[in-house]
Amino acid sequence: MIRARANPAGLGRRLIVSFVVAAAAVAGCVQSGEVPPAVSALGGSRPASSAAAGGGGSALPGASGDPDALASAPGMLVDATADLGIDVALRGIRGHAVAAADVDGDGWTDLFVGTFADRPVDTYRERGADGPAPDRLLLGSSAGFTVDPTFEGRLGRTAAALFDDLDGDGDPDLVASRNVRHGERQDAPTEIYRNDGGRLVPATVLDGERGGRTVRPVDFDGDGRRDLVLTEDRWSGAATGLFRNEGGLRFREVSREVGFPPDVSGLGAAVGDLGGDGVDDLVVGGGNRWFLGDGSGFREASTSPLPWALAGEEDDPANVVLVDADADGKLDILLGQHFNSTIDGGRPEPIRLFLNRGDGATEPRFDDVTASVGLPGLSTKSPQLVLLDLDGDGWDDIVTTAAAAGGTETASAPVPLVLYRREGDNGSLRYEPSAPATGRQYWIDAVALDANRDGRQDVFLVEWEPALSSRLFLNLPAPS
Repeated sequence: MIRARANPAGLGRRLIVSFVVAAAAVAGCVQSGEVPPAVSALGGSRPASSAAAGGGGSALPGASGDPDALASAPGMLVDATADLGIDVALRGIRGHAVAAADVDGDGWTDLFVGTFADRPVDTYRERGADGPAPDRLLLGSSAGFTVDPTFEGRLGRTAAALFDDLDGDGDPDLVASRNVRHGERQDAPTEIYRNDGGRLVPATVLDGERGGRTVRPVDFDGDGRRDLVLTEDRWSGAATGLFRNEGGLRFREVSREVGFPPDVSGLGAAVGDLGGDGVDDLVVGGGNRWFLGDGSGFREASTSPLPWALAGEEDDPANVVLVDADADGKLDILLGQHFNSTIDGGRPEPIRLFLNRGDGATEPRFDDVTASVGLPGLSTKSPQLVLLDLDGDGWDDIVTTAAAAGGTETASAPVPLVLYRREGDNGSLRYEPSAPATGRQYWIDAVALDANRDGRQDVFLVEWEPALSSRLFLNLPAPS
């Protein structure tokens, strides 16, 4: 269950996801201020003043000093991809999925990175790779990240991933969602890996036919076990499924049994209490349909779907993040976009924000406030969104997966566009971009994690093109 609680300053709400260090797992809230010098330093070299991170004498760049002061200090995103071993570890990968958790219990966050391995072999012969590499589990340490040689990765179409304690034994298990087709390096199923004393071992095939996309945990039947929602895209069958957790990592699909519609398509999804009744609801990005939890399943809301005009045949709303953007105590809906028309047709498209106008007594309704809060049209896609307070003002900022100005489709060192949360006139909600939203490159997926154990959330961005590396940006205190 995704829950909301007030942050330590009492300003707004923060999403908490057990064991999942994911894009929707780092939220917060509040004020205005100047765009920090971090913006011009994105992708820059490590500040000379940076000390080693805490937690065992890390050799990684990080921050030292009072933990509470560091956590709220304005930050800058510094590219540490090479320092942390990401470039070498992910050669031969056409990245499409990422999830983060401390798999082996050593106090360092680990990364699962999933690939689409079904393209011609020559596609992957970049940066020294001799062909497609399988999904990878990267183990974090004070020296950076290294490939776990014991992990049984697949050569398939891994579209998304989730870490969560699905068997209730206190450690994170893995779900690898796969976009199954029937051809060479295409038929690996959506499966669950059990955490066996810090090693991930294949345990359960969840689904072997769906064109799986996002997978999310939710206890939709109220029995205390973590059930699963697996979305399917519109090209594969548009049959998003609900899977009941029957214990021991055994899951049974109950979509029709509980009356869930058979035609719900989606690239993304999020779970949270939209109505304020203590029961989790479901939003599916793509078809933009949303559902109210009723204790045994979900019923579609009367105001579903959320409106979004599409410009082209390959334009799709994408991942979903729930956050109390306006600090009114209700969860709002942020949607990423996977609009090919931004690139192929030169038509800018924003991510979208829908504010929750519910009164707590009746079914919520949502208003599209994208234009009024200043979310700019993007010149490329931003399928995923990561929330973190980058400038230390107490409000959630949005790190998009779209490149900022200067990023091209083949750039080796683009930087992500950040949308800073501000207060406008009369305390109104506004967003301010870190740079012109004219970059052409984008990343498929992203996750927030504390890679260097300095208490600050960093950002990992998944690269689609094998010729380029996925990127890890450390969130370091900006020079005063």
